[in-house]
Amino acid sequence: MAFHDFIQLLKHLPIQANGTLSIEEAFVTGGGINLKEIHPKTMESKKMEGLYFCGEILDIHGYTGGYNITCAFSTGYVAGKSAGEQSLLLV
Repeated sequence: MAFHDFIQLLKHLPIQANGTLSIEEAFVTGGGINLKEIHPKTMESKKMEGLYFCGEILDIHGYTGGYNITCAFSTGYVAGKSAGEQSLLLV
């Protein structure tokens, strides 16, 4: 099978949903960087200086409906601001 044929097969692969799960079972991902290994005010790793984490890489479980995106934006802001401030100190 040629690569192009394989791609076409994947694009037209029929998938049928047969129901939904409860909100308790509906989480798709879990795990990540343990929050005990991060300085919460900067999002910097406690194990490696200058390494910052944010968003879905963190081990945060929240309900759907905006919690995860809010967490991603807020931790991204803190990590980015902290990394930027740290880089200015190195100049």
